[in-house]
Amino acid sequence: MNHFKNIDKIRPETLLSMFYQELNNSSDFRFLGGVQPFLISYKSRNFFIYIKNISSAYFSDRDRTTRAQLPIKSEFNKIKESEFPFVFLGYDGINDVYVCWNYHVVKKRLNEGKSVSFYSRSFFQTEVKETGFLRKELKNGDTPVLFKRKNIIEFFDKIDTFFDEVIEFEIPFSHNSNKDKFVLFLKKEKKLSQKSIQNYVQALDGRIKLLIQSYLISSFTSIFKIIKIDDLMEIKHRLFEVSAFIDLNNKGKKMYSCALNNYILYANHLANNTSVKLTPVIKHGVKVKKVGEKSKNLKLTKITDPDLLNRIKPHIFSNRLLSAAQIVGQFYQNDYPKMTLSDWLTILKDIKY
Repeated sequence: MNHFKNIDKIRPETLLSMFYQELNNSSDFRFLGGVQPFLISYKSRNFFIYIKNISSAYFSDRDRTTRAQLPIKSEFNKIKESEFPFVFLGYDGINDVYVCWNYHVVKKRLNEGKSVSFYSRSFFQTEVKETGFLRKELKNGDTPVLFKRKNIIEFFDKIDTFFDEVIEFEIPFSHNSNKDKFVLFLKKEKKLSQKSIQNYVQALDGRIKLLIQSYLISSFTSIFKIIKIDDLMEIKHRLFEVSAFIDLNNKGKKMYSCALNNYILYANHLANNTSVKLTPVIKHGVKVKKVGEKSKNLKLTKITDPDLLNRIKPHIFSNRLLSAAQIVGQFYQNDYPKMTLSDWLTILKDIKY
């Protein structure tokens, strides 16, 4: 049961007074004015502070999720443009605990909406010890720090060790870039945090790509060149046959499989969204390379070499298309640099048993 649904709210002036009472025990503290928000100085460094009661998030399926919300305030416009940090504290009156979110992130979200929510969990708040700090990572990528109110002086002593400055993940949108469109999909459709988006893109561009190159197909270049659902499902199926991927995924708490699943969702979104126009990955109507002809601009459309066909047919028959694609890629080496994995798989699917 969430006890925060019916808790009496503490008045803003009282929240300020309680904060002041503890921090005033330090000779490094100076109160500079305001109510909520208000301005302080600690060790000759200025901070804007805003404290709100923590309440239930009122999610029927997540009863223990709590939150503190930022309203729209005219004062926030000036604070957002100032050079001083903006520290947002959620106060849990039941446990006498503060929850603080990354002030680099919070400041950027000032006046973004009528009520911008920052989340916690009621059971996190009950876990806070009398001394020390508790740091938890939420599913949305936030990593709030929780601590007893009496430890506010120590918190300001260590504030820069808790939070890293977040560099916004720029989205240089390109009509021909699946990576850019994938980022937009995660941000606009899936509503994922900046950190989660960056983790998924780096996973697909990094460890997943290396594993595909090492275990599935050596000529693989980028998963962002593939948008066909069947091809992506084939890659996912084969990766889960690789112990190195399974171990990596388990250590990463399923982050790598989540990255794959989200990219497959993106590809499915493209397939069902007729308003999205993409440059086709497989270009039809290109000239077939003639025997002995070397041209980097041509693509192969049919495999005719009898020895190669005999080698790959058992793989095709057992539905191991990625293994067959690796054999074909090694056979032709650099003769067709324009060929993508999706191109090779399309040719292989046309081969009769």
